[in-house]
Formats: sequence, structure tokens, C-alpha cells
Amino acid sequence: MTADKEWDISESEMDREPASDSPETGADTGKRDGGGGTPGGESGATVSGNDLGGATNESPAADGGETVEILQKRTKRASRKELLDLIQRKNAMLMELDKELKKTKQDIVAKEDRLLRMAAEFENYKKRTRREWELLQKNANADLIKEIIWGIDNFDRAFESLGGAEDHIQEGIRLIHAGLMDILKKAGLVEIEAQDKKFDAQYHEAIGEIESDIEEGHVAQVIQRGYTLHDQVLRPARVLVSKKR
Repeated sequence: MTADKEWDISESEMDREPASDSPETGADTGKRDGGGGTPGGESGATVSGNDLGGATNESPAADGGETVEILQKRTKRASRKELLDLIQRKNAMLMELDKELKKTKQDIVAKEDRLLRMAAEFENYKKRTRREWELLQKNANADLIKEIIWGIDNFDRAFESLGGAEDHIQEGIRLIHAGLMDILKKAGLVEIEAQDKKFDAQYHEAIGEIESDIEEGHVAQVIQRGYTLHDQVLRPARVLVSKKR
């Protein structure tokens, strides 16, 4: 079909060439190029269309490239901004965590100090309680022993009344007295030394003064024996203090 058409067009053109001896005017040329629906006209129109189409296609391609580049730049800016925002948020979180960590360390130090103080106070409490308990145990029979030493006083008075006489009965009584005193000493009872000692209000109770050859201010005579129980005065010695003649 294409070869026949081309051949037909060439033959028609050859038939028309002898009839057109005169030069073509611009109008004829324009008519032949622009209209008539001839294949030559179609070819010319096609070339013009392609040229226009090429120009038209180049413009969107350039715009598309610029648009992609702009989008990439915007994406980069947005990504950079998001990254900076993320870093700032992380830094704020780290600062907050650092504050909480410092506060926690301070709380731990304060609690450790408090625990150490409580442990020291509890240790002191245990020691104090132990001492009080030991003292309570030592003094548990203080009232009983205090009553017993009044009986010991009666032994002393009996020995004074007997004077220097010695017999088996008196010897037996003295043995009973000595055995009883041994038992009380094992319980912590100790007699206060008073005779010829300097008067001490902590251990002596002065009931009067007496002229004596002993140095003034010293104990001249013991009226009633005194005792201590576990280094605590159970009963002070009742004495007469010497004075100058």
C-alpha cells in the first residue's frame, strides 16, 4: 500500500509538471504546502507537529526535575529539623535523668547516714539496757540484804555486850556471823571502812562530833556499820566526827 501510494503520487506530479511552466507564486506555494490534504502537506504538518511536540515535552521534563530537586531539599530540611528536634528532646531527657540521678544519690546518702545513726543509737540502747539489766540483777536482792544487815547489827551489839569473855556459845555465834557475812560478800556486800578515815559525806553519816586525839574532821567512832552493794551505797556508816579538845 505505501509503495503504490508513493508511486501514484509521483506519477500525478509528473503529469502536472508540464502544465505549470510559470513560476509558482507565494500563494500557490502556500496552498500546496498548507492544504489540499496531499501527502506532502501531511508530511509537512507532521514535521511541524513533532517540532512543537518536542518543545512541549522538554518543558515538563525540566519542571519535573526541578520539582524533584525541590522536594529532595525540603525532605532534607525536614529530616534535619526532625533530627535536631529529636536530639533536643533526648538532651532534655538526659538532663532530667541526670537531675533525678543526683537527687537519688543524695537521698541514698541521707538514708545511709540515717541508718548509721539508728544503728549507733540501737547499739547504745543495747549497751544501756544490758547495764541496767545487770544492775537490776545485782540489786534485785538489795532490799532483802538491807533487811538482813539489820540482823547483823544485832550480832555486833551482842558481841559488844559479851565483852572479852569467850566460851563455846560465843564462839559458835561468831562462826554463824562469819558464815553469814561470807554469804553476803558473795552477793556483793562490802563493809564501808570508816574508823580513823577522813569524813566523806558520800559514805558517812555524821550524827555528832566528839573531842578526840584523832585529827579533826576524821571519824572518831563508828556507831553503825555501813555497807555498799555492787559499788552502790546500801547504807552509809553512822559516825561521830572528831574535833579539837
